[in-house]
Amino acid sequence: MKIQSYKFGHIEIDGTVYRNDVRLIGNKVLPEWWRSQGHYVDLMDANDLLAAEAEVCIFGTGAYGSMRIAPEVEAAFKKRGVQVITEKTSSACDLYNRLTNEGKKVIAGLHLTC
Repeated sequence: MKIQSYKFGHIEIDGTVYRNDVRLIGNKVLPEWWRSQGHYVDLMDANDLLAAEAEVCIFGTGAYGSMRIAPEVEAAFKKRGVQVITEKTSSACDLYNRLTNEGKKVIAGLHLTC
């Protein structure tokens, strides 16, 4: 799976355009990622990411970096041996493509707006 482009409120993945936040798990795009507290990711919001087999989890925090990750989410990934990286979404998309090209098992939660 490859992210072709990202700009505020718009991401193209394998030729399909999404306009709401997404999660990338394995070779699937899970669209319409709504969180219970909007710009905050808690354990419930990350359940499907936590259940996935991965080496790295990337959180794209938005164009301006507005989304935050709960410390409990990072701790849960660390307990499973999964590295967590948080970046503004543009950088997160580039990193996702680079790491998957290197053969890493990468999952991602990407906030597309602020």
